[in-house]
Amino acid sequence: MKKLVLILVSFISLFAFSSEVELFGNLFKVMFKKDNIKVYTKNYQTLGVGLKVVNSCKEADIVLGNVKCANKPRFVLDYYSFKHNKEAIGGFYWRKGRPQLRLRKDNLIKYKLFISKEFEGYLN
Repeated sequence: MKKLVLILVSFISLFAFSSEVELFGNLFKVMFKKDNIKVYTKNYQTLGVGLKVVNSCKEADIVLGNVKCANKPRFVLDYYSFKHNKEAIGGFYWRKGRPQLRLRKDNLIKYKLFISKEFEGYLN
């Protein structure tokens, strides 16, 4: 029984991770209007199709997480960072067991990023 529960929890965790990666891929492709996005992050080794993790802030299109990097759009991964980092273009975090996506319209305009109708409901 313990093995079954462990397998179930592992499957749910894997599904949640793949959902995040898919969301990042779809959102970033729309924002930058291109298929291959370079992401600077310390959180993930791989981000899925169309997203490439790079080792330098200078070569990145976007920064994912709380990583120091000047003059690049930043997308944070927790509520506290989104609330207190007014430079973040958006945030994805879990709150009360539910995924939350928030985007800041002013910062998207500042970095000249595009949002499709699919994501307009997440604008602040």
